Amino acid sequence: MVMQAIRRSKNKMRVPLIIMVAILAFGLVGSFAIWSSPNLNLNNAQGKGEVDPQAMVNSLQTSIDQLEKDLAKNPQDFTTLKNLGEVRSQQGGFYLQLNDKDKSKEVFAKGLDNYLLALEHKPQELNNQGQADLMVAAAYCASNAEQENTAGPLYQKAVQLAPQDFNARSNYVIYQAFYLRDIEGAKKEITAYKGLLPEGDGRIAQADQLSGLIESLEQGSKTEGSAKSTEKTDQAPAKDTTQGQDKGTGETKK
Repeated sequence: MVMQAIRRSKNKMRVPLIIMVAILAFGLVGSFAIWSSPNLNLNNAQGKGEVDPQAMVNSLQTSIDQLEKDLAKNPQDFTTLKNLGEVRSQQGGFYLQLNDKDKSKEVFAKGLDNYLLALEHKPQELNNQGQADLMVAAAYCASNAEQENTAGPLYQKAVQLAPQDFNARSNYVIYQAFYLRDIEGAKKEITAYKGLLPEGDGRIAQADQLSGLIESLEQGSKTEGSAKSTEKTDQAPAKDTTQGQDKGTGETKK
């Protein structure tokens, strides 16, 4: 089975994850985690009206404990498995906000397991769109659990099942661009998606907005690369111009 093959192929991602941000006002899976800077502090700002991440972690754990009890009674229950995946995905995000990256990774990995089991025990009436939604959610957990070899196939399968679904496609594009740093692959995916849509479809504008995000990332990468190149040039050792000169007098030796 596809899901069993994916489960066996889990490996760590090459790119470490670090920051949690909201990327676009599209229907993406929660706030997409983009890990790039080990120096960012995600501790709660404690501003007025802000959610307390620790309180949310504790509240979600209460839900997880109850769902685990329900699952023990019926280990193959689709709804319980799906709900566990959703709650753990949320909790993993809040652990990120607490800067507990190891715990976040662990929780996302458990959420991934829940989603994969839900897909294995999905009801017959679950249509392609429903399956694609689950696969995108599972892939989101996989990417945050640093399991690149699981995330990629899940996104690809979701796009195959629902080729015109913007949520599936945009999540896959962002995964390619931000996680894999495959800018060209992301651009091709957007172009292929727009080619499937009828003229005047509102999702074309959404795809164009996504293209703008990818172009900004590409420009930022070029700027960063240029800055690093300049820095290396500035740090290069100066040529020794004293060769052939008498070190005491500075005169050229004959």
